[in-house]
Amino acid sequence: MSELVVIQLTVPQLQTMLDKAVEKAALAAANASGELWGVADLAAHYKVTPQTIYNWERQGRLPRRAAGTRWRKADVLRWDADRAGRI
Repeated sequence: MSELVVIQLTVPQLQTMLDKAVEKAALAAANASGELWGVADLAAHYKVTPQTIYNWERQGRLPRRAAGTRWRKADVLRWDADRAGRI
């Protein structure tokens, strides 16, 4: 015998659930790929100039670099989510 379960969500609640699922999937994919990002990649991700990335790094506003001049994409995505309290 099957049981029917009805869940009511508002549009913002559903959007939040979907955003979290997409964020977790992106993080899992980044972990699997091991992709590394340079300054230009971070600048594009945050929609700022490379100089801003250097400034933020000097101010401690970015995660530590993983490999010399690069950051692990997964570390950056996890850091973003942790700062926002989402993961």
